[in-house]
Amino acid sequence: MSTEANKRLVRRFITDVWNTVDAGAADDLVHPDYEVPGHGVGPAAVKRNVAAFRAAFPDMEWTVENLVAEDDWVAVRLTLHATHRGEFAGVAPTGRRVTMREMVFWRVVDDRLHTVWSQADALGLRVQLGAIPPSAWHRPVHGAEDRT
Repeated sequence: MSTEANKRLVRRFITDVWNTVDAGAADDLVHPDYEVPGHGVGPAAVKRNVAAFRAAFPDMEWTVENLVAEDDWVAVRLTLHATHRGEFAGVAPTGRRVTMREMVFWRVVDDRLHTVWSQADALGLRVQLGAIPPSAWHRPVHGAEDRT
């Protein structure tokens, strides 16, 4: 696939699988060897992951902020907006509106998403949910308070 086709594949994955929850789209877009930590391998694992996340954040919407492709890799910067309506990572529903940013790198093999590397601001999300006090998360750099 061309880099433009790879970018379209990633956009479709985010739009169809994550934002509109078209379960059948995962079958078309995800390689059988795609690993989802904690959920298994393949399209079925992606569906379980999305379902678990959607149970906690039923109105979740991911926005693509930047998307770059080179060879068989696609990098994307995403922002999540959602309301915490179900249990998430041991945190009971809070009803809070949250925002989380994430960087994801996908490798495309045989016209499907094969490998994923991601880094989400999970700590910031937990602070927004009240699971971690803000003071434990953010400490000013010594001397920073004296700067103008």
